[in-house]
Amino acid sequence: MHFSKKACRVNLRQAFLFIFLVFPKLASAQETQTPAIRVAVSRVNVGVVATDRHGNFVEGLQKSDFHIFDNGVEQPIAGFLANDDPAQVVLMLECGPAMRLFGRENLQKADALIANLAPQDRVSIVCYSSGPHVMFDLSPDLTAARTFLREMNFSSGLGDLNLSESLLVVLDRLNSVPGKKTIVLIGSGVDGAPPENAEMFQSRISASEVQVLIVSTSLPFKKLPKKHKHDLDERDARAKVAQMFKEADARLRSLAAATGGHVYFPKAVKDYQKIYVEIAQIVRHEYNLAFVPQSSDGKLHSLTVTASHTHRLDHRQAYLAPAATP
Repeated sequence: MHFSKKACRVNLRQAFLFIFLVFPKLASAQETQTPAIRVAVSRVNVGVVATDRHGNFVEGLQKSDFHIFDNGVEQPIAGFLANDDPAQVVLMLECGPAMRLFGRENLQKADALIANLAPQDRVSIVCYSSGPHVMFDLSPDLTAARTFLREMNFSSGLGDLNLSESLLVVLDRLNSVPGKKTIVLIGSGVDGAPPENAEMFQSRISASEVQVLIVSTSLPFKKLPKKHKHDLDERDARAKVAQMFKEADARLRSLAAATGGHVYFPKAVKDYQKIYVEIAQIVRHEYNLAFVPQSSDGKLHSLTVTASHTHRLDHRQAYLAPAATP
């Protein structure tokens, strides 16, 4: 595909409409299978964010303040990390057309996230399009991470957007990383290769111990200028784009809810920095509980957490119990 110099001077947003409609469809032609779930669980980790009636984070809670229930049955808490213990944060950036054309300003605002982390926290930067690529490995050097983020470019990444598959790979890699873990997903939510088995995919991300916080980058396309007159083809293209982002927004909400996280949909550019500062506060105030599963039935178990002196607790809702060995 080639655009002449004259065509490139046309509104980039209009060019992106065409790019965005075409490239995600390429992946859908490829047959994909969601991998079978095989998880060996010796301890189940549950990240918890506690807030009071006014929405303020509750600090200083102790292990004795928490109670955790597996399928309604209370379990002894075998491990506890306080809100001020180090966190492992993965910035997972969509490196497709949206970020290439409109992502620079968004990334500059994302610097506020790293700047507001605790000094002992560690950060990694992952870029995904057809798959995830580690751009900056997990490191406590927050200054180096901020520098890398500011200097990133998106000269590549104009192909497929495989969000679901990429997220599963990152979650699997984080399984071996100890401590509190959070993925901050920055992307449009468009997925060119959605899972064929949606229920299995939902079970798998629900079983992950990693909280996913999401910042949608679809704002520029929801702010596209409206013309008084446009032809039938353009109306059709706009309708397809609107439907695509409606599905993408629903996908992001589902991902966040399944992991006990949250999704943000900025309404204006000025909202980004405030959002990233809030995310840093969520990461810094997370507690981490662990218990030893009593059942080996290989089934998805519900999780409930309660705590003293709190009004609301956000945490993942399920885990996958280990299967009995023959």
